[in-house]
Amino acid sequence: MHPIFYILIILNFLWSIYLTYLLYKKNITTTKKTDSSKNDNFKIKIIRFNPFDDLGGQQSFMLTVLDKNNSGALLTSFHNRDLTRLYAKPIKNGKGDNITLSKEEKLAIVKTIKG
Repeated sequence: MHPIFYILIILNFLWSIYLTYLLYKKNITTTKKTDSSKNDNFKIKIIRFNPFDDLGGQQSFMLTVLDKNNSGALLTSFHNRDLTRLYAKPIKNGKGDNITLSKEEKLAIVKTIKG
């Protein structure tokens, strides 16, 4: 494969992490303005898994960032030897916001909500 392909994968991954950070930072700022006495307004959970039984270890992950209303974002990364795919999905009230979620993504949201 061409080296530029690997560079694009890395840049895509870093961009997704940065967008997740910005979302988190924006919600923290909003939360501090509305209620500075509570710091438990956000629920963050990362779940590592192996979607491909025959390849590697648990390098794929789901990162869920939810606010007190169970709204936020879900970042899913599928990693194998050849490429990494990232999917960012909006979450509203604990469900996909006009988007279909897999059963694993729904389970990740439930685990994040329960803590």
